[in-house]
Amino acid sequence: MSYNIPSDEEIKVELKNVLKKFRTVHSQSKLTKLVLKELNKTKKKFGLTGNRLRNIALNSDFVKLEIHSREGDPKKIMNRCPVCNSPLKRVKNLTIWGGEVTIEFNCKKCGYWTGKKKRIPTRYVFHTKKKG
Repeated sequence: MSYNIPSDEEIKVELKNVLKKFRTVHSQSKLTKLVLKELNKTKKKFGLTGNRLRNIALNSDFVKLEIHSREGDPKKIMNRCPVCNSPLKRVKNLTIWGGEVTIEFNCKKCGYWTGKKKRIPTRYVFHTKKKG
């Protein structure tokens, strides 16, 4: 069976409609199903991945993303954000001997952060942003 790939604009419109109706959606897979259901009300059949939807939601001005996580391997080095794939910014601190040590990594785009104990995203909760 073939399907069509919706434009970012089509996805944003249906994402806005879904969040207007539900205000909060407690998982990326649930949000993907709801947006696909809205998109497929037309005669066309659409396909959409959760990662693409999450990135479109992050870049919109009407979605607030809440990231739930678990502890991961502290030895794993992270250079890119696991949520939006943006570069992570190192937060450094001075040691008492005058050296520098990285204490945290932050993502400016989506708000993800991790420290010594690496945080692995496990669930995304999508909310409508409050105006004002």
